[in-house]
Amino acid sequence: MCSVCLDRLVGDIRNLPTLYDDCMNQTGQGTMRMIRTGPRKSTTADPMSAAATEIRTAIRKVLASWASLVADERRLQRPPRDIRALAQFLCRHAEWLAAHPAAAEIVDEIGDLTRAARKTAYSKGGGRVPVGSCPTCSGELVAHMRRREDALPAEIVCTTYPDHRWPATRWATLARQIQGR
Repeated sequence: MCSVCLDRLVGDIRNLPTLYDDCMNQTGQGTMRMIRTGPRKSTTADPMSAAATEIRTAIRKVLASWASLVADERRLQRPPRDIRALAQFLCRHAEWLAAHPAAAEIVDEIGDLTRAARKTAYSKGGGRVPVGSCPTCSGELVAHMRRREDALPAEIVCTTYPDHRWPATRWATLARQIQGR
């Protein structure tokens, strides 16, 4: 796995706990009542969309599965099934995962999961602004603008290859690449 893919994998893993939490705020068609058991002192019912419930379940399942692989093959104690603990565990072992025969699978699975979670968590907010042509391929670039209260930063993503993406901190460099094309 190249260093760019490793950085993308670690970034996606680090974003999943925030996306997991942000999906909790999504209601809509197919809303169901979820029983929250913590951190509040009393148990309350919170509405959550079926899509948000599904993506939250998938995040927990995928992170736990990869953490189990790492723990089993490295003979380590498995982390708790807490989203943040799982993500931190996987980030600590990201270089080992990068050298694993299943490295391409984890990059694809975590990337797909992150995109699906973003789509679910931010289905009502932010905006998509066309930017121009991708300097890496023939795709079109779209800026995903976030609301101020969103935990995830704005970024520019290629519509053809979602792996071609630039955080706001690299937009000046991207602009030079687009102009130099």
